[in-house]
Amino acid sequence: MENSPNKSQGKATLVMMPMPLGSLSSGCLNNEEFNAKITSVKYWVVENARTFRRFVSSLQLSINIDSLQIFELHRDFDRKALELFLKVNIHKGDIGVASEAGVPGMADPGAEISAWAHKNEVRVLSISGPSSLILALSASGLNGQQFTFHGYAPVKDDELRSFLGKIGKDCEKTGYTQALIEAPYRSDRLLAALLSVLPQSLKICVACNLHEPEGFTRTRTVAEWKENKPLIGKNPCIFLVGR
Repeated sequence: MENSPNKSQGKATLVMMPMPLGSLSSGCLNNEEFNAKITSVKYWVVENARTFRRFVSSLQLSINIDSLQIFELHRDFDRKALELFLKVNIHKGDIGVASEAGVPGMADPGAEISAWAHKNEVRVLSISGPSSLILALSASGLNGQQFTFHGYAPVKDDELRSFLGKIGKDCEKTGYTQALIEAPYRSDRLLAALLSVLPQSLKICVACNLHEPEGFTRTRTVAEWKENKPLIGKNPCIFLVGR
């Protein structure tokens, strides 16, 4: 007999909590569902404990910051320690997962934690919130029904050019939008490489500083971008390539 899909109901839940992308995110996060969950969860897995505590404090929801049990998902985190944290605390109450910005697991850490939950028949609940990838696709005018997200671009010049050449060919052949990100201080370098490698007729969407007043989402052909290339600086961006 197959296990019931509702077997995990009634137990503690893994809650995937969105965080603001920028100052304009507060409106879409200030709702009953978000506030109810963030005030009830006492156990958290987050990228940076300090910035998470600062954000929770800014909500002014009378949350006891010192009582929160937090596992920090930094770059060199201990996987065994994480699994122990999850195993021990899921029996005490819901566990929240939050990245630095956007929806955890979407262009951000969190997927391996929800994978652990599925493996252990723990219910997973995703709270609605801003996702830079989805916002960029929605506003780009490119193919949002068929796309490939590559994550971070390679750093070394030769690997980067080879990678961009391949996604350009894939885009021309399939029509799938190709999405990628880069560390903010390398955004101008990535845009220059895109303009250098991709065919003139392909389109590039630059979605920069989303949910900030000065943010923009702009789609141009490679040829058009070359005539008027923006200076991105250290602002976070999503780059989309389409036809």
